Amino acid sequence: MEDIDIAIPAYNCAAWLDDLMESILQQNVANWRIVARDDASTDGTAARLAAWKQRLGERMMILDGPVRGNLGLVGNYNAILGATTSRWIMLADADDVWCAGKLGLALQAMRAAETAHGSATPVLVFTDAKVVDEHLGTLAESYWRWSRANLAAASVFHRLVVDNPAISSTIMMNRALVDLALPMTSAVWALDWWAMLVAAAFGQIVKLDERTILYRRHSANDSLEPYAATATGMVRRLLAAPSSARKKVHRLIDQIAPQAGAFAERFHNELSASDLAALKAASRLPYVGGMQRRWSVARHGLWFGSFPKNIGLMLLL
Repeated sequence: MEDIDIAIPAYNCAAWLDDLMESILQQNVANWRIVARDDASTDGTAARLAAWKQRLGERMMILDGPVRGNLGLVGNYNAILGATTSRWIMLADADDVWCAGKLGLALQAMRAAETAHGSATPVLVFTDAKVVDEHLGTLAESYWRWSRANLAAASVFHRLVVDNPAISSTIMMNRALVDLALPMTSAVWALDWWAMLVAAAFGQIVKLDERTILYRRHSANDSLEPYAATATGMVRRLLAAPSSARKKVHRLIDQIAPQAGAFAERFHNELSASDLAALKAASRLPYVGGMQRRWSVARHGLWFGSFPKNIGLMLLL
């Protein structure tokens, strides 16, 4: 059995999959196996996965049943992670590219964390990324700066309820974290976000400043674009298109709320009173009035990672 399973959820990614696979082959650690599943793609993704399976042999496993059809990203991750057996698990979005040395860097940090805290402690390692367009042209040197991430709050549970600084393709998890996090329900918005919450509540989060992937932005990306970079930019955006900005904030709330509720329901017996209260407050945000929303955000510290984002939050709730 290999020490590292690399989980690849694949959906309509035939145009980019080869870039990712070649970048994995160039890593400085070789004791890995790829576990992938095509989520009923309508392009040539399944054929590309099959070609790579033929090339890699036992170093790659493609899931094919018993559950077929489109499961969605979270459902696909449930299936893939449920099939992993290795001590450590890397996440790999099929449209991103790994930078040289990524795997070795994450593995070194994971081993150090498990030495300090024990392998039974859930551990998550994540890094920064370089943001690129679909042709790998640079959009931003740092994802964290581009998204105005507050890294000081990266391990603070109530802050992670509303704002996640981690990209899935930068993440390594240990077996203890995967076993605790699974299975995810349909209320979970994203695996990376859910895994960060689990690690913050019950384990350890390790942040590495290195940019270990090229994070490809294109029309099929599910994640939201960041808000304006400055307070002045936020005000200008609100004045120019208040309805659009409000819809974006409300869309984010509609993602946060069910995930927070699912976490509270799943782990209510193990959480502190303050963490449970923050989750319940977040889960109620779509169903209370504007003043109550603002009070809940302030009362439970449900703040975004940057001042401009929080201006928008308070003005648009």
